[in-house]
Amino acid sequence: MIKYLHPRKEKSMQIPSYIQTILDTFEKAGYESYLVGGCVRDFLLSRPIHDYDLCTNALPIQVQSLFSHTIPTGILHGTITILEAGQSVECTTYRKEKGYSDNRHPDHIDYVSSLSEDLLRRDFTINALAYHPKKGIVDVTGGQKDLHDHIIRAIGDPSLRFQEDALRMIRAHRFAAVLHFQIEEKTREAIHENADLIKNVAVERIVPELDLILKTDPIQIRNMLDLLEPWIPELKECVSCSQHSIYHTTNVLDHTLQALQYLPTYDQEAAWALLLHDLGKPSTKTTDTHGLDHFKGHPKVSAQIARRVVKALKMPKKTQKMIETLVLYHDDVRAPSLKWLYKYRIQLGMSDEWIHKFFLVQYGDIMAHSQKGQKRLDLLKETVAFYEKEKKERPLSLKDLAINGNDIKNALGVLDHQIGNLLKEALDHAFYHPEKNNRADLLSYLERRNHSS
Repeated sequence: MIKYLHPRKEKSMQIPSYIQTILDTFEKAGYESYLVGGCVRDFLLSRPIHDYDLCTNALPIQVQSLFSHTIPTGILHGTITILEAGQSVECTTYRKEKGYSDNRHPDHIDYVSSLSEDLLRRDFTINALAYHPKKGIVDVTGGQKDLHDHIIRAIGDPSLRFQEDALRMIRAHRFAAVLHFQIEEKTREAIHENADLIKNVAVERIVPELDLILKTDPIQIRNMLDLLEPWIPELKECVSCSQHSIYHTTNVLDHTLQALQYLPTYDQEAAWALLLHDLGKPSTKTTDTHGLDHFKGHPKVSAQIARRVVKALKMPKKTQKMIETLVLYHDDVRAPSLKWLYKYRIQLGMSDEWIHKFFLVQYGDIMAHSQKGQKRLDLLKETVAFYEKEKKERPLSLKDLAINGNDIKNALGVLDHQIGNLLKEALDHAFYHPEKNNRADLLSYLERRNHSS
């Protein structure tokens, strides 16, 4: 029997008019419909609601007949997207599921008439809540109590829930991170026991979940090492890799997670670079006669590992390259100079965006050092100030030049394949002589260079 829990007046959900229109349409046609899942959870937590999902006892074909504009988004699994007042709302028919041979999709679904059965098939109690403005909140799994107690609990047998969809194991940690909840003991044990199933999940589904964890509570990574092992096995090695030196007071994993916490603003590439920046330390560690640990060459080894990781996770090519580069140079904190600026902006071709990510990585890394190690922070601040000043005074990329390829071609009459090298020469010249960054001086310089070669 469904238990209706009527919210207090101050807890009445403010439903958008287009949602109310959909609910009214179902009711007039004699069907049930409820708001369900994350929107109800977030309403009870007084969090912003971004998406509204509905469930109903109407079959998909009946849903399509009730509304003028629909999309059969997931019709094989009973989901229809209703388009109402310029908004899209997913609506799923009550169902139960059988068999998950791929640990993701049900092999078979049966439509059911009971809201309770539909709620019981879901992942976590806090997501198995339904709401109707006339009937209140429907809670058949104790989700409200778990919300009150800040608990993430799988519905029923947690191992079965994770065997149905292995991504739920990472989602449990994501909810724990975003909501600052604890994972219930049996649920946590089932994650550990079924961690190997995560290999069956497409990485395209995993990366967005990890992004949210890194953004909201990176410390959660410490509890996920089994789940991350297929792609980042080195994280486990970092737990036992101590750092006895004047610059560190923690093991490598704790340092890494602290560095992530020190990110002054979240940035995906910077966060991933920090997660991976010291993975080369366990394999490069040496201990001197005084008992001090050293990690010579660890940035290069870490960058090689990072390249493998981001490729395996199928991140976009630009993101892969950026993360690898940030890892490779994360430890290069030095006094600001034109030589430094030339290396990173001209030779390595780092854009202004890359440089600012570079500073974020270095800041997080430095702040996670001991007080002795944090002395490099003043050096980093000097470098940031130097960079911000110099980028206004001298060209740092081809687009900053006063000339372009057509100017060179028309003035010098060179072949197309020569233009790229000449533009680079012009940039080198203008970088060290910013007062010469005008059309006449640059073309004159290139003409002299062209005639002398």
